[in-house]
Formats: sequence, C-alpha cells, structure tokens
Amino acid sequence: MDRSRERNSNIIITCITVIGWLLAFYSLFQLHTISDLWSFALLVGFLFITELFPIPVWKSITSFSFPLIYTIIILYGPWTGVVSFVLVSFIVNLIKRRHIQIVWFNPAQLALTLVLAQMVTSAILYLTWTGAIGLGYHYYKLLLFTLFFYIINNLLIDMILWLRPQKYSWKDWKQKMLQETIIVAISISYLMLMFALGNQNRGGVVDVFSYLFFFSPLLAASIISAIINGLNREKNRFKALVSLTKELNRILPSEDWVSSVERWIDEFITTDVALFIVKENDEWKGSFKKGGIIHGIENAFEQDWFTLLDEAVHFSSRKDFPEGLDAYLDSSIRSVVVTPLRIENETVGVLLVGKEDNKLYQTTDIQFLSTLANQLAVIIKTRNLFAEREQRIVLEERNRIAREIHDGIAQSLAGAVLKLETSKRLKTGDDEKVKLVNESIEKLRGSLGEVRESIYALRPNPSEKFGMMEAIRAKGEEVVKDFDVNVSVHTRGVEKEVTPHVEKNVYEVVSEALQNAGKHAEASKVDVMIRYCKEHVVVRVRDDGKGFQLYKALLRAKSEAHYGILNMNELAEQIDASLKINSTPGRGTEILMFVPATK
Repeated sequence: MDRSRERNSNIIITCITVIGWLLAFYSLFQLHTISDLWSFALLVGFLFITELFPIPVWKSITSFSFPLIYTIIILYGPWTGVVSFVLVSFIVNLIKRRHIQIVWFNPAQLALTLVLAQMVTSAILYLTWTGAIGLGYHYYKLLLFTLFFYIINNLLIDMILWLRPQKYSWKDWKQKMLQETIIVAISISYLMLMFALGNQNRGGVVDVFSYLFFFSPLLAASIISAIINGLNREKNRFKALVSLTKELNRILPSEDWVSSVERWIDEFITTDVALFIVKENDEWKGSFKKGGIIHGIENAFEQDWFTLLDEAVHFSSRKDFPEGLDAYLDSSIRSVVVTPLRIENETVGVLLVGKEDNKLYQTTDIQFLSTLANQLAVIIKTRNLFAEREQRIVLEERNRIAREIHDGIAQSLAGAVLKLETSKRLKTGDDEKVKLVNESIEKLRGSLGEVRESIYALRPNPSEKFGMMEAIRAKGEEVVKDFDVNVSVHTRGVEKEVTPHVEKNVYEVVSEALQNAGKHAEASKVDVMIRYCKEHVVVRVRDDGKGFQLYKALLRAKSEAHYGILNMNELAEQIDASLKINSTPGRGTEILMFVPATK
C-alpha cells in the first residue's frame, strides 16, 4: 500500500513538473520588450532575495515574494511574471542544494499556479466586472488573483501530501492553512496599501519608483526575520544541549533517559526515521526506533564503512547509502545522517536520523547531531562505569563473605569434627570424652552463629525488597517497639531515582543512626528527613539523646573495632557521599549525609 501511494505521488509530481516547465518555455515566446530594464532588474533582484531568505511556516518555509511577483505581472504582464518567478525559484533551489526533484518541481509548480490563477481571475473579471477600470477594479482583481493563487498552490501541495505514504493529519492541515492565511492577509494588505499610496501620490496605479521604495521594508523584514529565525534556532539548540545534558545527568541511573533523547531529537531535528542503539559487551541493544527501520539494522553497523566513521556523515541520496544500510531502511527514506558514538576509541552506540521528503540536512543539523552524539557517548560510558563499579562492589562483598566462611566457619567446623573423631579413639574415661564433646559443641554453636550472620548478609537488603523510604519507615517502627522512641520520617522535594546500591547504603546509614539513637543515646525523639535537591539528596537524622564527643568516640571505635561510626563513613564513601556528624554531650546528635543525585 505504501509503495503504491509513493508511486502515485511521484506520478503526480512528474506530471506537474512537465506541465509547469512546458508553460515556462511557452512563456518565453510570449515575452514583450521591457522598456525600463533597470526597474525590472531591481524588482527581480528583490524577488530573488525574498526567496533566498524565507520565513518558517508550520513545518516548511514561505516567503514575502507574492507582492513582488504580482507587481511584476502588473507592470510587465503575466508571462514575464511566470518566467521571472520560475528562473528565480530554480536558481535559489540550486544555491540551497536541494534535492534534484525539488529543484525541478518547485519552479514548475509555481508556473502552473500562476497561469491557472491568471486564467481564472481573467475569466471571473470578464463575467462579473462591468464598471470602469479604476482603483476599485485593481482591488477586486488583487483579491481574486491572490485568493486563487494561494488556493491552487495549496491544493497542488495538499494533493501530493495526501498521496504520499507519510502521515498527513487533519491537525497538520489546519496548522498549515492557518499559517498560509496569515501570509495571504499580509500580502493583500501590503498590495492594497501600495495601490492606495500610488493612486494618491501620482494619480495612477503604476509608479515604478514608488514600488521600489515601498518594497524596501518588505525586503528588510524578510532578511531580518530569516536571520533572527536562524539565530533563535541555534540559540534554542544550544539551550537544548545544555538542558539535555543536565536532564541526562539527573536521570542517569534510571531507564527513562532514553525517552529524553528521543524527545529532544523530535523537537530540534526534522526526522521521519530515527534510531538510537547502544553497544554493550560487543552486543547491540536497541534503545528506540522510529519510522521505517527494518529489523536487523544492527548488522549494517558491523560493516567496514561504519568502523571508518569518526563523526556524523550525511548521505544525501539513496544511491549514496553505504553497503548494507539501504536494505534495513524503508524505500521511502531518501537521506540519512549516521553518527557513531565513540569514546576512547570504543564504539558505544550509533545515532541515525533520516528524511523521506528529499530535503537535505543543513550543516547546523549535522553539528547538532555530532554534539549530541558526544554527550550521549559520555553518558553511556558513565553508565557502564557505574554498572561495572556496582558489580565490583558485589564481587568484593561476596569475596569477603567467602573469606569469612573459609577462615571462620570452615576452620571451626573442621576443628570440631577433629575433636569428635579424637574422642571416639580415646581410651580414657568418660570425663575426658565429655570434655572434648562439650568443646566441640561450643565451636559448633559459634559456627552456627557465623552461618546465620552470613545468611543474613546474603539476603536482599530491605531497601531492595520494599524501596528505600518504606524500608526506613519500617526500621523506624522497629526502633519504636524496641526502645520506646518516637520516630518521625518525612521527605521534601520531588523524589529522584537512584541506584539500588545508593538506596542500600543510605538505608544502612539511617538504620545505624536510628539504632544508636535508641540503644546508646537514650533518646526520646528521633527525626529522619530525606530532602531531594537539584544536584544531591540530603539525609538528616536528628535525636534529642545524651550526645557524645566525636573525637573520643572515634578513638574508642578504632580501639574497640566499633561498628557504628566507622561503618557509616565507609558506606558514605562507597557512594561518593559526604558524611557529617554533629554531637554535643547533653544536646543530642545530628547526622547529615549529602548524596550526589547522579550516583
């Protein structure tokens, strides 16, 4: 179905192109001698500049060229207007390096539109106007010609857009027509003012010098609006990159970061297809695909052409597509930009965008994609480093437990078994055997306790089972029951997602602080507050207990291998958090921890 629609739209485009250029060639034989070449050349120059500096409309562009082309038609005839408009449009398309189909189609479509508008306007004037040819006649003719020009022009464009396989919704049509209506209103108002001033100042409608001065503001407005639009676009793109970098850093630990990339691409780059995939452990993992992407496109990026790319490359036509890529893109895709994501000579992903409408990507588009790719490469590399770090921490913890089992439990069990075997071989009295058995039982009991501790350490942390906040509240309720302490837990700010490793360490620090407040500080009230700020998460535990001197507590912890304070410091260091303990004897204790939000 899509292929037949594309074929039909191409047939219509070809027919319009052929008819339009036949009319343009026919117009060459209908030209008359132009008496004032300088004025004509200046008007054509103005027309060229307005076409060269269009203004954005909907998802396309338009220009203020209609008042100029209508003035040429009035002064030099409709066929001169057709030839002038066709040549200017053709040259501008060549300068803009648009697709060859657009280069030939746009001038032809404008020629056909001008001729049809002129024919319909002349027919209606012949049938309806019976008065003298004056200012009213020119107003009436202007209204007719302008309305029919824009109606025919939009009908031709809409016909092609509806025939294309790409979606052209009712909402898109209304938005486009609203913008076109504004342009029509401006054109009619401008030309009516021109007629009024010309008639008032000179007593006639045609006044070449008045036209020249009159169109200078239009020319300036066209150039200034185009420049401002270009500057605003680059400014918005720069802001977008800054905002995207901040947003990606903020949501780096979560899986939602990919949706942010897709949203920013849709907002600042015109695309019909988009692809973003990540490479991890020599395997391609899809992040998002949009449009006519065929399954298995990852194979195209294993070819030699991709390994040789260092930056974004624009393939402007399908015949330029590298080997193997065209097989994984729908046949309607005409141009693509492929951007490798590389960091430290390592490929971590690829970003691809493409168009179906033959419009080339601008240099600024490619620069934006290159900058975005660099940011994404850093983000992916950082995520990989975080994942490797968490795996390393888990491995170290498992090794620690394995060493404890080997050096503690295993040795105790081996010793107990040896003593029991010895007791069987002894020929001594019962008292000696009982003694060996009792010693073995004591060792087995100790080993059993160590086994239980190891099992507890291997169980999922409460923060993994219930979430950090629920686990902290549960711990608070446990402390309330065990020590009869009033515990309050609350949060401030918008909750941010952090890694399970960060949640585990935060929970452990808060749990240790609550346990100390109830067991050692003899507190009656403990307040736990989690504040989510822009760049970090603040954890505060404050009690009204008896307090202590931090220096003496640290010395005692080192000498007695105390678990609390030193353990909290180690937990904070593991997640790059800063820990601060404020305590004064008789005034309670406050524990503050600042956790980076991106960790």
